[in-house]
Amino acid sequence: MAANFTKENKFVIAEGEEGELYIFIEAKKNLPERPKVIYDGKDHAVFLRSPSEKIILDYIHPEVREKLRQAAAVIMVETILENIKDSYLAEMQIVDNIPVDWKKIGLSTWEDAVLKS
Repeated sequence: MAANFTKENKFVIAEGEEGELYIFIEAKKNLPERPKVIYDGKDHAVFLRSPSEKIILDYIHPEVREKLRQAAAVIMVETILENIKDSYLAEMQIVDNIPVDWKKIGLSTWEDAVLKS
């Protein structure tokens, strides 16, 4: 995996009653700094938790891709087991294409992952 990226192995995207989107991830040690999610409507998103912390949210479920593309922001929720440690707003940056060769960091597509399981 590329040295400047980490991969979030377990994350959940949920929709609230008002249509807001929550992304649940495992809690991190330091505080976020100018958090932003970069997304192109495809399989993977990149969560810039801080300028030096790039987290790959891989295999975005096809059913939430369009909602994520339409969101101006999402609510990031960091958890320790079942407990919420922190939550904060992360701006969405929608791009045409994320300039990362996913195969070079060991990722494929949602469809490939489903076929393997």
